[in-house]
Amino acid sequence: MIKINATLILAVLNFILLVQVLAVLLWGPMMKFLEERASKIKKSLRIAEENKRRSAEIQVEHDEIVKEARQKANEIVEKALAASSNESRQIIAQAHEQAQATIDAARDEMKMEAERIKQELREEVAAMTVGLAGKVLEREISGDDHRELIKKSLDAMIS
Repeated sequence: MIKINATLILAVLNFILLVQVLAVLLWGPMMKFLEERASKIKKSLRIAEENKRRSAEIQVEHDEIVKEARQKANEIVEKALAASSNESRQIIAQAHEQAQATIDAARDEMKMEAERIKQELREEVAAMTVGLAGKVLEREISGDDHRELIKKSLDAMIS
């Protein structure tokens, strides 16, 4: 069976002494290292959570900035469309005004041309009337008589 002798006692004492030495020299520093490591891991997890939270906040800010940028872009496009619409209306209005001015100028020109033609016709009628009157009267008519005859002939033609 088990014999207790000095070797066994010395072996047990050596084992106990070894455990005590290991506890003092190795166990303490190892526990300190493990606690520091656990502390660093907790700190890293806390920082990671903080970064995750901050990342979510930044994402929200980013989304808001993008939304505002889109709204501003839409406003700019709408303003540009409105401006181009107003400009096209102004151009059309100017074109209508120019067309009306051209029509009015053509009417005025037609009236002047009609007056010129009437004047030429009056002169021709007057010359024919003087010629006819001269033949009828067989004499030369004076300038005053000539004007009076023209006036009567024109009045008769116009009425």
